[in-house]
Amino acid sequence: MYIGEMTRDDFKASADRDPIVIVPWGACEAHGPHLPLDTDTIQPVYVATEVSRRLQNTLVAPPVNYALHSSTRDMPGTLTISFDTVRSIAYDLVISLWRQGVDRTVILAGHAGSGHISAILEGCKKAVRETGTQVIFLSDWHISEDYGACGDDDGHAGCVETSRILAIRPDLVGSIDRDAGHFEHTYRILRDGSTCLPDGYQGRISEATADLGASINDYIVETIIGIIQHDFELAA
Repeated sequence: MYIGEMTRDDFKASADRDPIVIVPWGACEAHGPHLPLDTDTIQPVYVATEVSRRLQNTLVAPPVNYALHSSTRDMPGTLTISFDTVRSIAYDLVISLWRQGVDRTVILAGHAGSGHISAILEGCKKAVRETGTQVIFLSDWHISEDYGACGDDDGHAGCVETSRILAIRPDLVGSIDRDAGHFEHTYRILRDGSTCLPDGYQGRISEATADLGASINDYIVETIIGIIQHDFELAA
């Protein structure tokens, strides 16, 4: 059930049943010439919705649509917020849910940039230390990597992400006629991280299919359900 469509009384009744609340955390970020800027929001929202449909007493909060970016920050359409802002939002959301009677929160990040992930983690840790509330924080991108599709050279807006969006919102996927690579900068700190993604995407886009995307999405959903059941000590 989606919290944003509830009345206050609906929410209060649900909160009294000790629900799990999933907060999808997306982004507005350039994803090559073929995927929408909302790619990193579309994916976790879909996953969260499916988890809530399959796992009893689970609610989905309205998504956070902005993130911290580095390598794509200067690409057209990418809107970035600071590390401190991300950390504060994560902390504030967990605390706000806790004050509303929610003691089991899942933060599901669609954008997996290292700085962004670190900021959310710091905010969640602070909230847990102060209140003792229970929080799970993970990224569906990292789980998609465990699926093992599209090879080790797949990356941003590549075969996996393109397949996943084809399965969820095929109407938003544009055509593309070639694959693209990534330039590794090893230990060097770059002023402009976009030089690592000269085409704005990385991977064998030609191998992307809706069927593959549906399979990856289902794997992510079932994996997250297993994590929630384990970490929150639910009966399977």
